[in-house]
Amino acid sequence: MLTEELLKFSQTLQLSAIGIAPAIRYENAPEGHRPKDFLHNARSVITFAYHLNNGPINNLPQTRNQYMIEFEVANRILLEAAHKIARFLEIRGFESIPFGPEAAIGDYSRLKGDFSHKHSAVLCGLGKFGINNLLITPAYGPRIRLASVITTAELAYNEPLTGDFCKKCLRCVKICPTGALENWEKNYSPETGWTINKEKCAHYIFVVNSGKRCGLCVSACPYPVQNCNGKRNI
Repeated sequence: MLTEELLKFSQTLQLSAIGIAPAIRYENAPEGHRPKDFLHNARSVITFAYHLNNGPINNLPQTRNQYMIEFEVANRILLEAAHKIARFLEIRGFESIPFGPEAAIGDYSRLKGDFSHKHSAVLCGLGKFGINNLLITPAYGPRIRLASVITTAELAYNEPLTGDFCKKCLRCVKICPTGALENWEKNYSPETGWTINKEKCAHYIFVVNSGKRCGLCVSACPYPVQNCNGKRNI
């Protein structure tokens, strides 16, 4: 079965989690950002995650340079994985398009790419949105990076997860140095997230920090994450 072969292949790519959804599940996405806007006969979307190491996140902001290493290495692993998964499917006769973890093409200054991995991850059953507008996963909290592949292959699909993983402790709101997470009430949804003040967030990253990622909302999230020994770490 193609899905089983794909999942077995993904185990060789250092991925932490993978989910698959039918393209029709994205019909409520904004026009221009749906799977069929990029691949007209798309049938499936595959979104996958890579877990970041905890040390550089736990010790932010002192370890911001080390956090950037995590960020960049994870991006490279995911970019290569997206390419290889698309190649795996194309060899088998299914046209596929990989989408890397960064908004290299798109409105980068506003932190917006062509295709939303976070929204796709919710539809693929990998997690739910938190107030920090990050994907909260069962095993790793928000300490992940994401990438996706859109394909014409028909695969076996995962169902979206149930429940709300965000505990609404508001630690992310309080720690944000720019106030970008304020006004979340009546705007936030676990299924669709919400529009944070991306201008403030982007200005802090690209101007104040000269392009270095902040990561404080990731570090502040108390959701249990799984370390390399299989134990839970707060």
